[in-house]
Amino acid sequence: VPTVIAVGIDDRLTQMAHAVIDSRPSPGAPEKGTDVQGNVFTGDTRTMDQIRADLFAQLLLAGSPVVDPAAGDGPGPLGAIRAKVQVVIPALALAGTDTIETAGPADLIGHSPIDPGTARELAAGATWWERLVTHPVTGTVLAADGYARPASLDRWLRARDQHCRTLGCRTPAIRCEVDHNDDYAKGGKTDHSNLCHFCQRHHSMKQFTAWQVQQLDGGVIQFTSPTGRIYTDHPPPVSVHFTPDGPDDPAPF
Repeated sequence: VPTVIAVGIDDRLTQMAHAVIDSRPSPGAPEKGTDVQGNVFTGDTRTMDQIRADLFAQLLLAGSPVVDPAAGDGPGPLGAIRAKVQVVIPALALAGTDTIETAGPADLIGHSPIDPGTARELAAGATWWERLVTHPVTGTVLAADGYARPASLDRWLRARDQHCRTLGCRTPAIRCEVDHNDDYAKGGKTDHSNLCHFCQRHHSMKQFTAWQVQQLDGGVIQFTSPTGRIYTDHPPPVSVHFTPDGPDDPAPF
């Protein structure tokens, strides 16, 4: 079985098994659900792997789950669950203008590389795309089309900003919100050159007051006050730096 098909099978069975487990009644609640013969479905204590194995056999034999405990007396939702896989495809490979030797393979996220032909077939039927721009050496995501941010971009921003970028505020980045410095709705990009961290208070200040924020080269944030005064904040250093004492400085002890 091709890797993509195997991953899709695994994903669908896992989603269905989770739905079965989630439908189990809480302790003390009445059991619910019937099978196709009308027998009451009770006392399900199967493990995740046991449920997946049973569902796999039922799908092969009947084309749909024989028992759907989430359904009650009507048709259940298990059969409507569809497999999901995530694939990253080099642009040249997607266009079919390059070979695997020069463009590189597509990546079935979390599993293994796949050949460009298989990736193009999957892309042809995909209902959702996200274009990523990556660093040519490190592979770090630098930009993404869409409002949602990839996890690697979030990590990069936390490493750069470390805390709220408003002057004097040291709220840690993990407790801050990520702001589009140029409004996304007005064409602002979702990339490292247009994003930074603000705590909730200063994020609201930027959105609902006359303060203006612009990001300059190197992650420098420029603030313009309602009176026109300009302030700048530079990204903090990523490591501790020691400043040497001057020749006339007294000894610290």
